[in-house]
Amino acid sequence: MSQQSEDGKVLADIIKNVHRRLRQELKESGDSESSWINHCRNEARLKEYAKSMHQLATEHWERLRESNPDTSRINWTWSFLSNYFLGNGCEIQRQKSKLNIDWPKLMFKDSKISVLDVGSCYNPFKEFEELDVLPVDLCPALESVYQCDFLTVPVGEKTFLEDQSVLSLASSSFHCVVFSFLLEYFPSCSQRWTCCEKAQQLLMEEGVLVIITPDSKAAHSNSKVMRSWREALESIGLNRIKYEKLLHAHCMAFRKTSIDPPTSEDRPLLASKMYIPQDFHSQSDSEQEENDHIKFTEEELAEGFTYLPMLND
Repeated sequence: MSQQSEDGKVLADIIKNVHRRLRQELKESGDSESSWINHCRNEARLKEYAKSMHQLATEHWERLRESNPDTSRINWTWSFLSNYFLGNGCEIQRQKSKLNIDWPKLMFKDSKISVLDVGSCYNPFKEFEELDVLPVDLCPALESVYQCDFLTVPVGEKTFLEDQSVLSLASSSFHCVVFSFLLEYFPSCSQRWTCCEKAQQLLMEEGVLVIITPDSKAAHSNSKVMRSWREALESIGLNRIKYEKLLHAHCMAFRKTSIDPPTSEDRPLLASKMYIPQDFHSQSDSEQEENDHIKFTEEELAEGFTYLPMLND
């Protein structure tokens, strides 16, 4: 294994260990709220995670992006947004809906697409001039990214920012919310569901939630997971309009439409649909670690994706 490949594996292992500890702490406490609070208070862990993710993304994934642009989650998201908002993508979806209504004109401030990038780390979308990005992260890797615990941040009438922190986010104010490698960070279905519900509140009508989740397996390997997520999000008016399996990730876009919200009785069942395979792992960490090290090529190790603790079960 080359030194660069080894460095990428070390960084990804740091990230994986944080995810593993979160799941273990939830298992021991049985209380997702308290385990999350304790996690947020562990400043050293958060900073190590942010530094490792930043380094992995900018030094390893960017190298892969340059050599093979079609593998890039950043490129995929930009391509979709430019087609949907600046091309005819939105109009095509209106025609598919077969609703005989006068659709409102999409409004853009300074002709830019407003994007909330949750779990941004280092604001990878800043390179696109057509995007007006609000990058937020629990523990930003760069000062240009705003600190925000998306699980708990209030949704109100206005977005309030203070000293590089987000105090509140305005409802129905974003064209797009991006969850790129975000949902798998959370150890419980209910937390993932809360994030999706909040995204729905923050999106404008016909806005889109982009979800990207790492997976180096074949597209069909975790098709049940993707179908379960799709069913859950449809219940809150987020209809999947695009899906593509890249080499190392599932890329999805969900369009917001008007719908009656689910009842409080339905929410637990819907939340349970936001599962990932790790939620059901019963084998020890060491056994899982051994399984994770069996199948990967030199190229995959260098890329780092296969070692992320997302949908590799």
